[in-house]
Amino acid sequence: MHSPSRGLDRTTSLILVLHIGSMFAGFSILGPAFEFPEVLRYPAAERFALFSENLSVIRPTYWVLTMTGITQILLSVLLHQLLQPHAPTRALVLLVFGTLAGFSQALGFGRWVILIPWLVAEAADPEKAAMAAMLEGAFNHYAGMLVGEHIANLCWAVWLAATGLALRKLNGLNAGFGWCGLGCSALMLLLAGEQIGVSGDVLDPLVAFGFPVLGVWHILLAMMLWRRNDADSFASMSPYVAGTGVLLFVGMTIPAIV
Repeated sequence: MHSPSRGLDRTTSLILVLHIGSMFAGFSILGPAFEFPEVLRYPAAERFALFSENLSVIRPTYWVLTMTGITQILLSVLLHQLLQPHAPTRALVLLVFGTLAGFSQALGFGRWVILIPWLVAEAADPEKAAMAAMLEGAFNHYAGMLVGEHIANLCWAVWLAATGLALRKLNGLNAGFGWCGLGCSALMLLLAGEQIGVSGDVLDPLVAFGFPVLGVWHILLAMMLWRRNDADSFASMSPYVAGTGVLLFVGMTIPAIV
C-alpha cells in the first residue's frame, strides 16, 4: 500500500510534466501558425489578419496556454504541501507568488481566447477598424504586457527562487536543483524588464537557452519525485535521469542554434 506522501509526489510529478509540456507545445505551435512572438510587434491590422487565417489553430492553442495558469496554481498548492514540513516560510512564499503568477498568466493568455476574436470580427467593419485596433493595443499593453508578462514574470521569479531554496532543504536531492531554480528566477527577473525598457537583443539569447533549462528543471524534478520512496529523502540522480535531462536540453536548443 502506498503512503499518502507517495501519492502527493506522483500527482506533483504529473502536473509538473503537464504544465511545462503544455507551455512548450503551445509556443511551438504559435511560432509557425502565428509568427509568435514577432507578431506582437506587428501593426494591429496585420495581427488581426494572421489571427483570422489560422483561427482554428491559434484560439485553442491560446486556450491551452490559458489553462497553464491554472496548472501553475495547482502546482504551487501541491509543492506547498510537499515542502511545507521542511521549509514552511519558503513554502508559503512559493504558494502565494505561484498563485499570483498563474492568475496573471491566465489573464494574459485568456484575452486571445475571448476578447481578440471579438475585436477581429469588429475590425471587419471599416467604420469600426480603428477603434478595434485601439482597444486591442490597450489590452495588449495592460492585460498582456503589464499583467501577463511583467507581473507574471516577477511573480514567477519569486516562485522559482522560493521553490529552489525550499528544495535545498530536502535530503538527497542534488543541490544543483536548488541552484538551477535560482538561476531560472534570475532569467524571469530579466524578462520582466523587457516591458520597462530592457533591450530584446539582450534577452533573446537568454530566452533561447534559458527556457530549455527551465523546461528540463521541471521534467527532472518530476522524475525525481516520481522515483522517491521516502517523504524525507531522494535517491541519488541516476545516469538515466541525468541523460534524459541532457537530451531534452539539446533537443530544445537545436531550433535556436540552427
